[in-house]
Amino acid sequence: MKRYNYTAAFLVIGVNLALFAVKLYVSLASFSLTVYCDAVNNFFDIFSGIIAFLGFYLGYRSLAVNKERAQSLATFIISVFIMLGGVFFIYRGLDRLMYPVKTSYTNKYVTLIAATVLVKIVLGAVLLVFNKKAPSGITRALATDSILDCGVTAFTLISIFVVSKINIAADAYFAFLCGGAITVSAVKNIVKETKFLITE
Repeated sequence: MKRYNYTAAFLVIGVNLALFAVKLYVSLASFSLTVYCDAVNNFFDIFSGIIAFLGFYLGYRSLAVNKERAQSLATFIISVFIMLGGVFFIYRGLDRLMYPVKTSYTNKYVTLIAATVLVKIVLGAVLLVFNKKAPSGITRALATDSILDCGVTAFTLISIFVVSKINIAADAYFAFLCGGAITVSAVKNIVKETKFLITE
């Protein structure tokens, strides 16, 4: 059981570190706000993996009752990081509306971003398998985040096409949309874990 939990945390850290590097490169080269926000989202996911590892570690070192609380607390903190990422998207969208920047995309950038969607799909599937073998709220939260990230990156790809065809302000609207979806999902998880932490 420990093996699956720790492996899940290390996978999340390693995969998101690689995705952050790729997306940061593409965002800086193309001046894309949505790709930049997507990169920052992956950066927050690195911290989620670290917190997941700490949650598992502390949970295995404590009694069964404290294990559930440690995992719930870790899930709560992960959700806070995810929410902060969503709020950051919204903030950057406002900034882009006020100060538009011309973006430039190449096929190489689009291919790199499309590949990151596939990587997140595989990561989410692996985390769901791990969660079946060793059920944990932390692993479930990490898997949910990976699945949400697929949607965020899919929106990023759509944004690339829309921005290149219509206007540069569309980049900001996609940041709002992604930020809103991420924030709402994270707040739901925060409320759920807060109820557990307060009542148990």
